[in-house]
Amino acid sequence: MRDDPQQRHKQKIIAEVEQRSLTSVMNNTKWNSLEEAIYRELAFAPAFQSKYILDAEPSPLEFEQDVFYLGDWESLSFAWYNIEWVRVKPRLLEHTGKYTAPNVLSIEDEWVNLLQRLRIPYIHKEHDYWIYGYATATEYEQLDY
Repeated sequence: MRDDPQQRHKQKIIAEVEQRSLTSVMNNTKWNSLEEAIYRELAFAPAFQSKYILDAEPSPLEFEQDVFYLGDWESLSFAWYNIEWVRVKPRLLEHTGKYTAPNVLSIEDEWVNLLQRLRIPYIHKEHDYWIYGYATATEYEQLDY
């Protein structure tokens, strides 16, 4: 029997989920539906910060302010099973000139409608939306659909 690194990685994730008493919130079908809808229905793919089960820190580490870049949702699809949470900013900064403040392009209403239509559980905190792959009991109780 051959040693399968991907299977070994999945087993580590399962062990960590059990050790931390996390509840599975999303599945591959929901993640795939969300990714497809983002690219098909929204004016732009919103930027996100992701936290994987086995990683100590999220990426990117700093994500407090609105950003000038889009989210690469396809980069997440290789390992939906590994995502603890994704923090989404459904806004995009647009350069307007060297000496002027950027415009803020918002798709927040469309984003919330998409989440609700697809029945994607989320938590709205200030201007960000948190989608949990796995949640603590406290986070699970706060989820909106």
